[in-house]
Amino acid sequence: MFLSIEDRLMVHEVLSRLDHAVDAQDWDTYMQFFDAQATMDPGFAPPVSGVDAIRGFLVATEGNTSGKRHVVSNVVLDPTEQGVVATSYLTVIEREDIPKVVATAVVRDTLVKKAAGWRVTSHEVRVDPGMFKAYQAAQVGG
Repeated sequence: MFLSIEDRLMVHEVLSRLDHAVDAQDWDTYMQFFDAQATMDPGFAPPVSGVDAIRGFLVATEGNTSGKRHVVSNVVLDPTEQGVVATSYLTVIEREDIPKVVATAVVRDTLVKKAAGWRVTSHEVRVDPGMFKAYQAAQVGG
């Protein structure tokens, strides 16, 4: 699939709006960018399929996202026959306490272009190994 400049900008817009919605814990806005049969693999919990299951996962894990700022960067778009695969870096920053990086990951989103715009069909998060080490060290230390 050929990606026009407009398509590229719209995919970037979708990725940014997803992170803004997570920060606001606005699951209605977040879910509007997902295809009905989408899958989500958060990387730290079992994968879920379908918008109801994805929404349920988000609600159940709100404590992990509350008070955080999710920043998408270094977005690379690879066109496919069906749409595009967007690979990006995710940095999660504490915003209600002393600002600090609380998570980093690589995110891989597969998107397709529908009549209503670009929609995520697959959202995969690969938390960086160092984050698991930091979590374990914090548990041991205190």
